[in-house]
Amino acid sequence: MKNKPLDIKLKRIVMEVFGGCNYTCQMCPQSNPGRGKNFTRKMPLEKFKKILDDLVPKYGNPQINLEGSGEPTMAKDLFEYVKAVKNKGLKCFMYCNGARLNGDFMKKVIDAGIDFIRISVIGYNRELYKKWMNVDNFELILSNLKEIKKYIKESGSSCNLSTYHLITDNSKIKSEIAEYKKNVIDVVNSTAYIWKMHNWSGNYKNTNARNPTTRRSCGRPFAPELTVRAGGETGRTAGIVPCCQTLGPPNEEKSILGHLDTESYEDIYNGERFVKLREAHSTKNFDSIDYCKNCDFLYDDPEVLVWSNDKTAKVHHMLGTDDDFILTKYTGDKLSKEKKL
Repeated sequence: MKNKPLDIKLKRIVMEVFGGCNYTCQMCPQSNPGRGKNFTRKMPLEKFKKILDDLVPKYGNPQINLEGSGEPTMAKDLFEYVKAVKNKGLKCFMYCNGARLNGDFMKKVIDAGIDFIRISVIGYNRELYKKWMNVDNFELILSNLKEIKKYIKESGSSCNLSTYHLITDNSKIKSEIAEYKKNVIDVVNSTAYIWKMHNWSGNYKNTNARNPTTRRSCGRPFAPELTVRAGGETGRTAGIVPCCQTLGPPNEEKSILGHLDTESYEDIYNGERFVKLREAHSTKNFDSIDYCKNCDFLYDDPEVLVWSNDKTAKVHHMLGTDDDFILTKYTGDKLSKEKKL
């Protein structure tokens, strides 16, 4: 099962700038009881730069996503992390809740050269946003989105701005998309991605579950991507995890495959934990991996992305190859699947 790491060319690295969050969203295990300081710390800027130096270009020139399990805008010097990515000649994406992304702070992030910003807006009105995201910020977020959009245009930035929504009622997908378009997308004039909810490797009891089907590998253990947490096991930083789904206790610590603070990517990739994970997914022995066995990413549900107005939208369906991209669009009364090669 051991591949030659020197042959690996990473296409994406998820780099967590800050492991904590200023939100306590209903559907997110980020604030679950028992989640300690090990995972809610900030990634030191110099460590962030060293990881980039160690991985790029040795393992390719990947897109860098500033996301993970926490909120990147909690780092006051976030723009320095963006600069570090752009200084390597790489694309820089960021996924955030957008509550702090305004004023001079927002302008510094845009001016640093960020390429893509996705803001989570779960709920298509004030009431639903407050219910799911546990804070009364719906109007603030719409205002911030407009401000960001305006500054992108004024500054001549090439940054793309998008929103992100999770279906809150699977029995009303069509009407929920219509309401989201009317109350969010049309108001701020942005692209959007609307997904079904997921269960965070079993840590969230999801009443809007994805379609349970025969389990197959999600493909993450073989995909040309890497997920790096800001924290890790006690006293450690830069923990490598299989994906961003293993959030919250007990799966979070169980899923650590190694740490880039003292180990090389090559050693982690060939280490016992990572080898065991790849073997389990190759043989479909998912029950042998505690943090995988209850994860709904193992379901072969083609409808996870239910709608997007981004014509270039594609979902890497985690099958580890370049041509396994699936886009689902809501058309009429049914979901249709389109293969993107």
